[in-house]
Amino acid sequence: MKVPDILKFKLLAFGMLFFILPSSTFSCTIISAIAKNGHVWNANNEDGPFGVGNFINVFPKTENSKYGYFTLSYLSPRYGDGGSLQGGTNEAGLTFDFNQIKYVENFEMGSKVVFPAGNEAILPHILANMASVDEVAAFFETYWFEDGFRGAQMHVADRNGKFAIISASGIHVAKPGEHLVSTNFDICGDEAASSCWRYPIAKAMLKESAVNLATMTQILEQTAQKNGGTMYSNIQNLTTGELWFFSKHDPNNKVGTTIKDLLVKGKYSYSFNDLGSLLGQAPKAYEEPSTVAIPTEQIEVHEGVYRNSFIGKVHVEALDEGIKVSFEDGFSFMLSPKAEDSFYWPNEGVVVQFSKDFETQRAKLSFYENGMWSFDAKKEKNGSGQY
Repeated sequence: MKVPDILKFKLLAFGMLFFILPSSTFSCTIISAIAKNGHVWNANNEDGPFGVGNFINVFPKTENSKYGYFTLSYLSPRYGDGGSLQGGTNEAGLTFDFNQIKYVENFEMGSKVVFPAGNEAILPHILANMASVDEVAAFFETYWFEDGFRGAQMHVADRNGKFAIISASGIHVAKPGEHLVSTNFDICGDEAASSCWRYPIAKAMLKESAVNLATMTQILEQTAQKNGGTMYSNIQNLTTGELWFFSKHDPNNKVGTTIKDLLVKGKYSYSFNDLGSLLGQAPKAYEEPSTVAIPTEQIEVHEGVYRNSFIGKVHVEALDEGIKVSFEDGFSFMLSPKAEDSFYWPNEGVVVQFSKDFETQRAKLSFYENGMWSFDAKKEKNGSGQY
């Protein structure tokens, strides 16, 4: 089992992330609005787990698709092309993202049928082949997921200024010219908006200010989670194809580009902790390191149990040939030393780096896949109460 399969297995153990997790786990603020000059704007705050990487994954048009697009993912670029992607935008000006909501208990398929290509193909299919909210709504009037998509709602917007919410509770289409704001209450199920503090802030700012990049940025700043739980933000001018990204992983960088510029550079994934790479050449490809000899006693300092709130426990055991890493599901693999504090999995593109957490001064491990950061896990106390 290669490392992408490890992470995918663990991700799927959570059950398609945004589709079944309780609404208190992750949040999201999504805003769609039309400016006086007719430009259509969309913006999103992605609120999620601490210590987890995020990625922008670019998929140019192919002979089997109508449009090129980009997606957003957690943990690894591998999740940017399937049922676990967090949102996306295509070159036709169609975009969608998701809000967590309370699990919809009374959902029935009715006349809807399972999509023939399966759950994993639905979201990429929409981005690769649809240009309008009407097309997306029609799709979900016909098809539904075999399982899942009962703990989230899909916020959809297009270049023509049409906005909608799709969930297991129904489909809500905004009135022509009407702004659409969604947070973590079930709009189609008529749940009260008063349950979320972010919603009235966004609505008021849209009413009081001109719709433009500055206003969208201010709304995202004002509705960001106060505990630092907002992982990244993105803004799209769906009319012009302009894009802006900013992230807590790369706090001093707000990067602007266009979907055309991303697509012309080809299929690639970019990390939110290196947003500058969106503007230049693709980062240097991962190079396999060489094994070095490290005394066992220097390896033993890394032994212990490390925890990430999303991944769970990661067990590290020191052996003569390196370290053994084990996950809670029982899967384990050996890493060879490339430095005293850095170990790699031969031929798999995986590196684990040990260091100290800046804020807590606790030992932590950082997991990298093909040179891009995936997640951190902090060391827990052992039986003697020591880290």
